[in-house]
Amino acid sequence: MTDPIIRYERTVCGVALLCDVVPMGRDYTICIRSDSGGHIGSAAMAVARPSLTGEGVSATTSVLNCLGHKDDAVACRLAAAVAAAKGCTAVCICGIHIDALTPEGIQAVLDVCRELEEEILREIQGTSD
Repeated sequence: MTDPIIRYERTVCGVALLCDVVPMGRDYTICIRSDSGGHIGSAAMAVARPSLTGEGVSATTSVLNCLGHKDDAVACRLAAAVAAAKGCTAVCICGIHIDALTPEGIQAVLDVCRELEEEILREIQGTSD
């Protein structure tokens, strides 16, 4: 039996953001994209590790970024948060495209993605490894 895909949808700047979280054994793959011209802008993989402070769990993140894309801001943060929260490996593929996005629009997208991150963490924290 396969684990269910967890799906989220939010609207920001008049565009729907779609997010799928796919459990893969104890690991996770996250895909976040816009419904209007989504693409692959960045892919980030985070691996859980002991925090460098000696307390708790953190993550080391590697990123592949397409030239000129800023999707890594979302991909790195989301992959690292999930990896640290679940003590696993998490991959986030991000491709958000919104035409003529202003600096305020970029901030609105980042805010919505932070809200999604919090909701995803609440959801997966309730699941066992």
